[in-house]
Amino acid sequence: MGVIRRQSIKHSIVNLFGLGIGALSTFLVYPHVRSEFGLIQVLLQFGLLGLPLMSLGGNTVAVRFFPKFKDATQGHHGFLPLLAAMCGVGFTLSLILVLFFGDIYKAGIQARSPLIAHYFWFGLPIAFCYSASMVLSAYSSNFKRIVVPSLLLDFSQKLALPLFMIGVWQQWISLSIAVWGMVIHAFLVTCGLIFYLNKLGEWHWKPNWSFLSPALKKEMAAYIGFWSIGGFALLIAAKSDIFMVGSLSAESAAGTFAICAALAAIIEIPIKSLYSASASSVAAYLNDGNLGELGKLYKSVSINLLVAGLLLFGGLWVSIDSIFQFFPQSQIHEMSAGIWVFFFIGASRLVEMTTGLNNNMVYYSPYYKYAFFSLTASAAITISLNFWLTPMIGIAGAAVATLVSITLYNLFSVWLVWTKYRLFPFTFNTVLAILLAVAAFLVAWILPDTRIPLVNIFLKGSVYALVFGIAVLRLNISPDLNGLWTLAFKKIKEFNPF
Repeated sequence: MGVIRRQSIKHSIVNLFGLGIGALSTFLVYPHVRSEFGLIQVLLQFGLLGLPLMSLGGNTVAVRFFPKFKDATQGHHGFLPLLAAMCGVGFTLSLILVLFFGDIYKAGIQARSPLIAHYFWFGLPIAFCYSASMVLSAYSSNFKRIVVPSLLLDFSQKLALPLFMIGVWQQWISLSIAVWGMVIHAFLVTCGLIFYLNKLGEWHWKPNWSFLSPALKKEMAAYIGFWSIGGFALLIAAKSDIFMVGSLSAESAAGTFAICAALAAIIEIPIKSLYSASASSVAAYLNDGNLGELGKLYKSVSINLLVAGLLLFGGLWVSIDSIFQFFPQSQIHEMSAGIWVFFFIGASRLVEMTTGLNNNMVYYSPYYKYAFFSLTASAAITISLNFWLTPMIGIAGAAVATLVSITLYNLFSVWLVWTKYRLFPFTFNTVLAILLAVAAFLVAWILPDTRIPLVNIFLKGSVYALVFGIAVLRLNISPDLNGLWTLAFKKIKEFNPF
């Protein structure tokens, strides 16, 4: 895991800087513009939910089939132009669907969410640029390059969005200008990724349609057809919560949900890093039939993500009441409904982390079609629970729906990988890590309340992290993390500023 670990560390550092900016924005800016922030988040969700159809599953095709096309001397046999053609066809199909059904959707939400209805069409260019950027980012991961794409896709958005929201809040710019600004930002991100691939020497733009043998065409067509539908179902199950809240409630509710989900997104930092760095290795091991190395990677990523997730989730949850005290006093009452949103969304991220690379192993294997049934069921469960729970218990209902659907889907993927490959992500250390987290939480939780929010956060969070971290290292729960700690400690000892 040398290359994967290095890229993951760099990627995590980028995300940590983004986390700092996001935290400041979450507490100091977004609560003052909840409706406007909710609008932007729903528009961004158009791109996320539309990705499978707009790219015809290009973000997964870019990784799944790259080993078959890989040949630097031949420009990878025109793989990049093929991906671009898929995006062109997907966008055309998406445009036709939106022209037919867009007005129906707008009419349905006009009374509850007038801002979303008014700015609905701005979601289309944002969605297309986002989809193209995701495909280019996935393509870059084949060369173990995930840091710069992350800077462009994630970090730059964490800079741009709060700046636009500050402008709206202080009435320096109108909401229309802010929305146009997000459209321009999405376009510049796509241009930046094109420039980056060109600089890497991987912008091979010469098609090679003759390389597509009848057998390969048939295999790719089946995969593309599956992910155009199945990928959409997956995103409905896992990522449609903000969109559903905005459609079933109001923009302000979507804003509150998005703010609390942003806090839970802190837990996702290790997921993004290890998933992005490991995806190409999973595809290569499956293509080569190297189940031994794949099994090692499967277990390693699972325990590493679980430990990192428990560290972040437990440290935040043990002091969540104090964290919410940092929201503006005028917004605390409305924001308090989001505490359980954080819990359920955070728990869903822990489920994803605990099951490790199981979904990637299904997506890039010959058995990806089996996931269609679980994807469809998960999407149906998500939509049904949203319609049932959101009116009943508010925005926490959407978070519960996400947790249930993600849990069921991941359990199916774990079962499928075990059935087909006899590979399992869990070990005794998985259970031990969870028990250690519970013990550390109880130790931190019983500490007295100082009635000073910042002191409470520092005290309880530090005690939890210290108890959990020492126990994990002492019991060697994750050899990779122990090796990383040993390396870091060695560097510190060798450091000499004079």
